[in-house]
Amino acid sequence: MFPGAQNPERVLDKMRECRFFLARMADHESANETENFLFCVSAFLSAFRSVAYRLYGVTETQRGKAARVALKNHLHTNQKIGFLIGKSNVEIHEDGVTVWQRYTVSVGDSIATKWPSRWSRRRERWSSRFESRFQETVQTQVTVRDWQFEGNPSNLIMLCHDALDDMGNFIRQNISLGHHLP
Repeated sequence: MFPGAQNPERVLDKMRECRFFLARMADHESANETENFLFCVSAFLSAFRSVAYRLYGVTETQRGKAARVALKNHLHTNQKIGFLIGKSNVEIHEDGVTVWQRYTVSVGDSIATKWPSRWSRRRERWSSRFESRFQETVQTQVTVRDWQFEGNPSNLIMLCHDALDDMGNFIRQNISLGHHLP
């Protein structure tokens, strides 16, 4: 058996690391740098898992084994934290997490059909009878909106942000700190 984490400052170090990678994820998402974004997702999940496991150790050191077990149950049943701990285990011990890009699709009529040119009727009279009188009037625009984890429809970055906030609350409730959270 190994002793586990005992220093609350090291829990906070991992929280800062999570916030660092979360900020980089947002940067790479907005710059449409997919590979760098995915690298930061992996690093975030690893750091997030470390926060949880260090928090377990420090809680047991400060408050006992029963408090650690209760904390672990609370973290794993928290919708956001439990989900990310599960994803971090997949990232670290299995083939990695699956994330999907979410798109926004805009479909609309072309401007030409809304406001036809005054010359269009004259052109129809002169057009060849073999030309199509039907033109594509629907315009489709697809844009990448954001990312999501497989199994959760939430925005990936917002989910990670909210889970970090929830984790910060659990830290405040369960261990004694010499100063405030980052």
